Amino acid sequence: MTIKETSGKILLYFYQLQRAAPSSMQYRQLAFVDKPNGKVGMTTDKKWLTKDLLEISRSSADALNAFMYLRAKRFIDSTERASVGKRIYVGIQLTGLGIDIIESLEHSSGGRQAFSAGFNIDVASGATIDDLIKSHLGQILDSDS
Repeated sequence: MTIKETSGKILLYFYQLQRAAPSSMQYRQLAFVDKPNGKVGMTTDKKWLTKDLLEISRSSADALNAFMYLRAKRFIDSTERASVGKRIYVGIQLTGLGIDIIESLEHSSGGRQAFSAGFNIDVASGATIDDLIKSHLGQILDSDS
């Protein structure tokens, strides 16, 4: 899976999480830690969040790259607290741009094309946001209930 595709799935996940529990998003924390073997580890403030993100991408390094892509594109916002060997992101929230790129896919072929180009994820004509979330995150969301 590419960084852009991983980013799209993570953005959809955070979109769904923000819809379900908007007031808790300001407290969500995501940390990436350099391991002695050169790999990257990932943890969050909630076990279920770590589990879900690792189901989207089995690689913590891919999740870090996707998260950095989403921040660079200004689709999500968070406060970064970095120190040697560690990056902690606090208060993960979708920005207006993040909401726009997701919600515009329901309203025009241009919106579907923008989402597809931005995240290497095909969006069928007539697909809803819920359809897209279900097709890419259904297994994760079903296991949380």
